[in-house]
Amino acid sequence: MDSSDESKLPEEKRIREELANAFPLAIQQDALIAISALTENRFSSRWQTLSLRLGYELLALPQRIYYAPPVLQTLQLSTLQMQILDCLFTRHHDGFVRQTHLGRIIRSRNAWIPHFVVPLVGEYVVEILQVICENLIYLEMSIYAEFLRSNPEFLELTEKRVLSYWDCYYRSIKKHEYPGFVILDFFKSITKSTT
Repeated sequence: MDSSDESKLPEEKRIREELANAFPLAIQQDALIAISALTENRFSSRWQTLSLRLGYELLALPQRIYYAPPVLQTLQLSTLQMQILDCLFTRHHDGFVRQTHLGRIIRSRNAWIPHFVVPLVGEYVVEILQVICENLIYLEMSIYAEFLRSNPEFLELTEKRVLSYWDCYYRSIKKHEYPGFVILDFFKSITKSTT
């Protein structure tokens, strides 16, 4: 190993640890194993994070990642580790990648899944919103309700984003038919009904 490879090691370790912080402490080891399957981040090793509560923990999700989705390396990962990677790729810069990986995790019953699904509601890609809408009946309502009650300011921000994107890009769709508003109505109903 030459000296340039050695200088990359601490930086790669820092990046992996930062990405692992998007998951609860109970699965950090699995997160680190899953993250080790990633290739080098193509644009930046620095990203902004989104802080969301899970019980007493604060998870730090990257706003966007620029990794190429792994293919062969993932064959050796457990189901949980694959789900961790799928969650991370819901934060990918490419909307098609986000949509694909969302489809793989949306019906999961793990308590940390809403942390990766709900932020997608406040984005502009209507096809992603449609995937969420189509799966509302399959969501584990109790974990989504807990997420929403623990992160009320994030729900408020998400509502503002939905309104803004609808107003900017999708006004031709009636408000009550726009997937973002349908999802928000569902979220509001489950926070009331599961209290």
